[in-house]
Amino acid sequence: MNVLTTNALTKTYKGHDAVKDVSMHIEQGDIYGFVGENGAGKTTLIRLVTGLAAPTSGSYRLYDVPNDSKEIYAVRKRTGAIVETATMGRGMTAIENLKLQCAITGVQRTDDELNALLARVGLDAEAIHKKAVGRFSLGMRQRLGIAMVLVSDADFIILDEPMNGLDPQGFIEVRETIQKLNAEGITFLISSHILSELEKVCTKIGVISHGVLLEEIRMEDLHRNARRRILIDAEDAQAVQSALRADGSFPEIGTEDGRVAVFGDADINRIMRILVERGLNVRSVNTLEETIEDHYIRLLGRGRIA
Repeated sequence: MNVLTTNALTKTYKGHDAVKDVSMHIEQGDIYGFVGENGAGKTTLIRLVTGLAAPTSGSYRLYDVPNDSKEIYAVRKRTGAIVETATMGRGMTAIENLKLQCAITGVQRTDDELNALLARVGLDAEAIHKKAVGRFSLGMRQRLGIAMVLVSDADFIILDEPMNGLDPQGFIEVRETIQKLNAEGITFLISSHILSELEKVCTKIGVISHGVLLEEIRMEDLHRNARRRILIDAEDAQAVQSALRADGSFPEIGTEDGRVAVFGDADINRIMRILVERGLNVRSVNTLEETIEDHYIRLLGRGRIA
């Protein structure tokens, strides 16, 4: 079942398409990483699907309910979102913030239930019961923000740049919280430009740039199809390319960061034999496999095969 599906979703501001014809698919149980540079359209799309902004054209379905249906307001109660930053009283304690959230959403929760909610996101209610939120680390505040959206039993949580400003320990704490809640059945949409962190937590990614969704791919498929390449740093890169192309054994040859790149499962011993026979001077030869960051950069056209 798809929790969220968008169909050619578009938002135009003053003649500029902040989001253009985006069709994305988030299945129940996904941790969906929404990857893009600053200004790529991530926050705009999140504002559209949470009802904070109206589409210029296109549509979306939340739990298979169309966005123009009256039922959309009911299913939105299953969605919790932290857009840009969680709103909370810095001079209040965690429990006081949760009680305020209960009042805002009209949800009844006992103190024991709220303490259990804090425990779900890795916060020790007893240790922090008198501590003002303003004295929390950023990672603790992020986890409290997640607890606040869970007050209404949301099972689809949208986080906009949750890793921004976190120290390494904060990264770990927030990541472990997301993975724990996902194991309990909660689906996530996480926007970020910190690709290395998304790679550690996501089951699927969507890459967006200049408002256009370039690709959706499951992480297991990305790792399975990782582009292995051999990078050759040589005095005469053009001569190396010519020699390898003339051999005819290597279907993909290009350049990457000034080095010759041979893509796929190329035989490194054959490469070295060709270079030695041609008397070509090589400084180094390295074998690399593509990371999520490499994949993202390649999609944007940088590091493209020559």
